[in-house]
Amino acid sequence: MNQIRIGAFISERRKAKGWTQSQLAEKLGITDKAVSKWETGRSMPDLSLFMPLCTLLGVTLNELFAGECIAEEKLKEKADDVLMDVITNWLGHDKWELKEGDTTPRHVLDVENVSKLYKTEHDSVLAVNDISFQIPHGSFVGIMGASGSGKTTLLNLIATIDSPTNGTIRLNGKNIADIPEEAAAEFRRRHLGFVFQEYNLLETLTIYENIALALTIKAVSKESIHPMIQRLAEKLDISAILDKFPYEVSGGQRQRCACARAIVVNPDIILADEPTGALDSHAARQLLDTFAMLCKEYHATILMVTHDVMAASYCDRILFMKDGEIKAALNREQENKHTFFADILKKIEWIEGESHDVLEIVNP
Repeated sequence: MNQIRIGAFISERRKAKGWTQSQLAEKLGITDKAVSKWETGRSMPDLSLFMPLCTLLGVTLNELFAGECIAEEKLKEKADDVLMDVITNWLGHDKWELKEGDTTPRHVLDVENVSKLYKTEHDSVLAVNDISFQIPHGSFVGIMGASGSGKTTLLNLIATIDSPTNGTIRLNGKNIADIPEEAAAEFRRRHLGFVFQEYNLLETLTIYENIALALTIKAVSKESIHPMIQRLAEKLDISAILDKFPYEVSGGQRQRCACARAIVVNPDIILADEPTGALDSHAARQLLDTFAMLCKEYHATILMVTHDVMAASYCDRILFMKDGEIKAALNREQENKHTFFADILKKIEWIEGESHDVLEIVNP
């Protein structure tokens, strides 16, 4: 996907409409600087702006990504090439092979008929509505949904940060909804790992000390901590920054430190809440490769909440949430992540029940 060519095409179509950069920016609700960066090939529009931009310029997504107007008779021929070019640019190439399936998987997490009702003096909101699913040991599962779909509420219920109104949540057979509030923090330390969007590292501790703190809290012996961290840091390519402070390293390195902190205590499950949200595309791919490696080589079980299709394409299975309910599920099986990415887009399109030009590049 040629970013400079796409930028020139945006400029050409804007001028054909008789608009200045400022006028296009105003119609999209963004800054002039953003449009200038697109047209000079220094950046690409955010995913949320692709459809409005195409509508304003009178082009299809195929044409936008190809950087040219495509004759109708050549559209089908061009669509597959455009699709794979776009997806490969966004995702890169598969770095970790898919895990072999286990015909009798052990379920780490079992969510059964879980609901969460929030009541106020004048109103009530059913944030999670009768949800059931299972997560096998060693799998990488994603929950997708727009803001307000209930995915973060569900994650908080699983994390024991909140309690369900109805239903059961079992972690390795234990109903965590029965854990008393005063024991919840200790339970989280011993059984759950967390990777947040904003890293949540202690700025006054080095990268090494941030990872070691999780082990110290779990009462791991001092003699065991150093070799454990060294081995894991080498796997995650952060050995060279262990003596640095979080503010001295990149966002991607901070997130890999967060991964190390989460996995080093051998949790039953790692909960990741929009972990790529603060990262650029390169760092996001590195982090997602790290998650895939942790599942493959450390048999980690990861549940990730995301609204990002690129991030979701790294998962083994996706649960799609809308209005507090799981509307659909999609298994990756033996597909590569490029094909899975396209399948996710189609499933989202089906759930939303809307017809957009994105279907032209997903299912020409």
